Amino acid sequence: MIRFAFLLLTLVLSAWLAFSLPAGAQEIDPAAEPGEGGLTLKQSVMVSDDVVRLGDLFEQPLSMGDAPVAQAPLPGQTIVLDNRFLRSLTRAYALDWTPADKYQRILVARQAQKIDPSQVTQQVKDALRDYLGTDKEVEIAFDVGDTNLVLPTNVPATLAVQDIRFDPTSQRFAAQLVVPASGPTLISRLVAGSVYETVQLPVLARAVAPGEVIQSSDIDWMAVRIDRVAANGVTDPKQLVGMTARRPLRANQMLRMSDIAMAPAIIRGSMITLMVQTENMTLTAQGRALEDAAVGQPIRVINTMSNKPLTGVVKDQTTVVIPVAGAMALN
Repeated sequence: MIRFAFLLLTLVLSAWLAFSLPAGAQEIDPAAEPGEGGLTLKQSVMVSDDVVRLGDLFEQPLSMGDAPVAQAPLPGQTIVLDNRFLRSLTRAYALDWTPADKYQRILVARQAQKIDPSQVTQQVKDALRDYLGTDKEVEIAFDVGDTNLVLPTNVPATLAVQDIRFDPTSQRFAAQLVVPASGPTLISRLVAGSVYETVQLPVLARAVAPGEVIQSSDIDWMAVRIDRVAANGVTDPKQLVGMTARRPLRANQMLRMSDIAMAPAIIRGSMITLMVQTENMTLTAQGRALEDAAVGQPIRVINTMSNKPLTGVVKDQTTVVIPVAGAMALN
């Protein structure tokens, strides 16, 4: 069906060309051989106008080169002018050209420019914030309309956001995109979607390996939709500084408390002081750590004098406090 329609269009164009010859154009024998100075058809051409002109198709300049001969494709798209159309065209304009074979054709593309979708999103966000009278950061998700705006090169790549509507109950919006922002409208498109309030969360500015200690210089900020913040999400940079990664952590990803652990104050195998404290006395002995542990965490140790295993709590980088019940093990 599409092929039939294309052939019909070609025949109509041929008839139109035959009955609308410009002054000086005349029919020639289609079987006539080109002279030594015959015209050379381009293989492809890029046009910027909304019509294809006669002079766009051939390598040599033509006296009637400005004559429009076909509708140009939409910006950014391509059409094919086939052999039948080209033969009709050259007969109508008495051009000295013969196709090299019956399949010779020319591709015609239209120059285009695009408005970056991220620019469209940002302008809609700014317009919504002005409409709502808020300075809070928001995020939007489109579910109606296409934000991929392709324009011809002779139109300013500017955008206006108009006719904003917002439903506070559903947090949904609708707006009209108008291109260009001023002057005759080329594109008018309805878009709609949802609005989400965002919160700034601390994230990593670089990838962090397991066991690596996170420094204040490693922290950056990222806007995250409130509805996507996890219940155990990290919301304060103080929760990160001095902690270690439990697993490989990527830059700019939302973090959970389960992703991090306290940096160990005591390392497995290190020599430490074992201490028992009461109101009336303090007992100490030398020991060795059997595992890593952070300040305030329980740790398994061994008394190097008695070779007895104990469990205590890390006080600092060199001291483990042994409960009073384990005081006898220090002897």
